[in-house]
Amino acid sequence: MAFDNNKHLEEVLQTHRMKHIQTFVDKVSNKREDIKDKMKKHYGSRKYDAMNSGSMAKHTATNIKFDMDVIEPFKHSSFDTLQEMFDDVYDFLHGEYEDDATVRKQKVSIGIEFPKAEGDENPIQIDVVPGRELSDDDYNETYDLNMCFNEDHWGFKKGTSQKTNIKKQIDHISGKNSERQIIRLLKIWKKHKEKKYKSFMIELFTIKALDGYNGDNHLWDRLKFTMEYIRDHVEDKSFHLYDPGNSNNDVLSAMSDSDRSALENDMSTMLMNIENDNETYLPYYFPINEKYKEDDDDGYEKKENADGGASYPRKVQRFGL
Repeated sequence: MAFDNNKHLEEVLQTHRMKHIQTFVDKVSNKREDIKDKMKKHYGSRKYDAMNSGSMAKHTATNIKFDMDVIEPFKHSSFDTLQEMFDDVYDFLHGEYEDDATVRKQKVSIGIEFPKAEGDENPIQIDVVPGRELSDDDYNETYDLNMCFNEDHWGFKKGTSQKTNIKKQIDHISGKNSERQIIRLLKIWKKHKEKKYKSFMIELFTIKALDGYNGDNHLWDRLKFTMEYIRDHVEDKSFHLYDPGNSNNDVLSAMSDSDRSALENDMSTMLMNIENDNETYLPYYFPINEKYKEDDDDGYEKKENADGGASYPRKVQRFGL
């Protein structure tokens, strides 16, 4: 029987669903709520209600590894500078959690990582992103925030800012269930193959690729179309991927020429290899999570010592070259 691309991709998505680790998801969520409660109590009327963000809020998370993100919106009058805001939030969180977790300054967020508990496969990781409204009493109408760059990154200097709007970013993907499936598949590839491309860039590429798509609605057809779209546009300097939360932020322009070339090569190689030997290469690039593979008797059960399975190539090939 011929290898069924769509059936395989359906199982990839099924075995990477968050429901398989719901107990751990609940633990992370409880920690996130604890952080939000402490921030609210400490800062009081100096800030607005926190907003959940990231892959969990967008429903694009997968169970191989994830964290939870929290946006903490501060009033314009709360701090004189964005750097002062960032440092103050870090000092508070460090003081609250230094005995229980690693608290570190990151590019635009404060990362809190709790040690891996017995029985868990990963540590609990939560990123807190402080932002300040652009002008007094503006946030509840616009949801616009300025984030602080705590280190030189993407051409920004430490202490400078960039406008963002998390609500618009979440609204941009709201209701796009077909796109979410493809985003998850590409994130699964990215994680398993240890690619460093930004998930937000992949998300925007996928939404733009499938905007107005009228081809076959099977998973492989949509995934192949998106991969071809990325291959054909990623190195085009006239092509743009604008952040829905900031129309002046072209996410693709922040990508180096070498990274653009690498992504084009990744897409070309994958498409070529899958076309020539789908039974070998589709599972190689988009593997099933063997821990939650379907069992004929028990349904989806965690398998601690899953052995066997398909034999994958040790390295990729470029057929015909």
